[in-house]
Amino acid sequence: MEPLRSQNIMIGGHRTSMRLEPSMWDALEDIGRREGLTVNRLCTQIKERIEEQARRRGIDPDDADVTLTSAVRVFIASYYRRACTEDGHLRAGHGGSDPFVGTPFDLPASGEAEGVKTAIAASSGYQAPNPALPGPVRSGLDA
Repeated sequence: MEPLRSQNIMIGGHRTSMRLEPSMWDALEDIGRREGLTVNRLCTQIKERIEEQARRRGIDPDDADVTLTSAVRVFIASYYRRACTEDGHLRAGHGGSDPFVGTPFDLPASGEAEGVKTAIAASSGYQAPNPALPGPVRSGLDA
């Protein structure tokens, strides 16, 4: 894990600063690339959305209890959750009783060189499920 990183962004033509984890900045840039938007434009649209949601609830946007930074984090998580599929989870090695594999929280096995396991998982983008570990509970639809 790395400390929060401040970065200046333009929201509706006004410069502001936001502090996010480096992985959140990376995700925001990835989403922007995929959607054909700059980080500034994407953040402006997020701010416009939270303001419109407040207005629709009858709240003055300046009085809404939602920060842009919090809204950006929720947006990123929601964006990627919508993209999740069972096939994608399997390709990522999910369901093998170690949800931290390939994440910044992955720890090398005892005696393993620092970072090797994480580097391999990150570079390959795929880790086959370990048949020795119990798999996810499946419904009859998965048969």
